[in-house]
Amino acid sequence: MSPKTYKASEQTKNNILQKAIELFNESGTASISMNALSEAVGMSAGNLQYHYRNKEEVIRSILEVMFKEFDVIYQPADGQFTLNTLRQLMRLNFGIIWKYRFFYREFAALLRNDKILAKRFREIQEQRVTEQENLIKRLAGEGVVRSDLHPEELRKVVLIGWVLGNTWLSYAESMGQKINDAALTEAVEVMVQHYRPYLEKA
Repeated sequence: MSPKTYKASEQTKNNILQKAIELFNESGTASISMNALSEAVGMSAGNLQYHYRNKEEVIRSILEVMFKEFDVIYQPADGQFTLNTLRQLMRLNFGIIWKYRFFYREFAALLRNDKILAKRFREIQEQRVTEQENLIKRLAGEGVVRSDLHPEELRKVVLIGWVLGNTWLSYAESMGQKINDAALTEAVEVMVQHYRPYLEKA
């Protein structure tokens, strides 16, 4: 495959994923068939299956793209870490979660129905939790976070934050709240409230 052909193929795959995200967000994964997706992207079902054999492959690929976007949150922060730094990171976090909201609405069912997706999700999740633990340890060394946290307590703090971050917007939706700028700000402040007791100088 020539570089030009490869680039075109990658762009086609990206277009498919972006349209799938849009449709899944609007209608849920169960309501969108491969035929519906192929029609939405303007190609035959056969051409779509050349790139993705089934809906499970589409969702697995979306998972990889989604977690790639989270990488920016785990980059070392420039300058001193403050509450505003935390707010900025949490805003990015909730922005990405809302962009891929179908996954967070449905992830229990999606993981239960696709063992490959479940295995990959757990691998990435464990990696991210470890990265958050390491970040807090680094901040403790810099005097930003309390240094008296036992490793087990530290992990629980991280796990609670992880669960809150992943589920808060779905909770807000379930309570009839419209997800807008005010809702995202509230989500950020919930996370700040969780972490505030563990911050020393931020």
